[in-house]
Amino acid sequence: MILITGFTGNTGTLVLKKLSTIIDTNEIVGVSRTPVQDNAYNIKVFVGDLNNANSLNELFEKYPIKSIIHIANIRYSPSLLIKANEYGVEKVVLIHTTGVYSKYRSYSSLYERIEKEILNNTYPNTNFIILRPTMIYGNHRDHNMHKLIKFINRSPIFPVFGDGSALMQPVHVDDLATATVAAHQSDGLYNEDFDLSGGSVVTYNDVITAIRDGLGKKTKLIYIPIKLAIFGAEVSSRIMPKPIISVEQVKRLQEDKAYSNEKARNLLKYSPRTFNEGIIQEINLLREKGIVK
Repeated sequence: MILITGFTGNTGTLVLKKLSTIIDTNEIVGVSRTPVQDNAYNIKVFVGDLNNANSLNELFEKYPIKSIIHIANIRYSPSLLIKANEYGVEKVVLIHTTGVYSKYRSYSSLYERIEKEILNNTYPNTNFIILRPTMIYGNHRDHNMHKLIKFINRSPIFPVFGDGSALMQPVHVDDLATATVAAHQSDGLYNEDFDLSGGSVVTYNDVITAIRDGLGKKTKLIYIPIKLAIFGAEVSSRIMPKPIISVEQVKRLQEDKAYSNEKARNLLKYSPRTFNEGIIQEINLLREKGIVK
């Protein structure tokens, strides 16, 4: 059986959809902390907690798990790998993040420790593949891009912290899902890791301009010096219970976040779409759903 975690999330939903076209869904079990009301693909659902050793033991005793696709929190990767090694699971695909490379992200040190623990250890009875996507976009469930689209759609101005020249390489969620299934179905890959960036390296200015043009808006970009932006974020964090933006977020907007995907192209036949293509698709999807006009 295939164990999939995070199957109700944005990436997980698409991975499950693609898996269901090539694998009998009776051979898939998903983990959820609460009962799932809408089980569209009729997979088996185990209600349990990945952070609970007894729950993990029950899961692996109940189902003959042959492979794992782990899309839920990276924190659970080490314990899942240990359990996979214990039970002789053939393959474990771990969805992590390129946030591990960040100088500023508050969790990057934790992510780095987890990956070092995995890469420095040996798991003789199993095989892992780590996939690190960049910023994920593509629909109304992404964490960042749809919010940018909504803001630019309704506002005549848009604040840009710094000069907007930092590089980005967002990955479309559908391309990530395709690569995840490809990694799961692959043969001859053992204990590999891949950075999954999008098909275009763009600046933050490019992203905003592409969204503005795709919406047919004339939103004016207002550039705010970085020192002033950091000061404003510091002040807002002191006086607002939920500040609009944090100091860390301002700093991360100045950080280049473009990473080579050549290894994935060669070994996983990864072929991500360009950003301009993907962002127009997302804008059109949001229009279809009535989220933007």
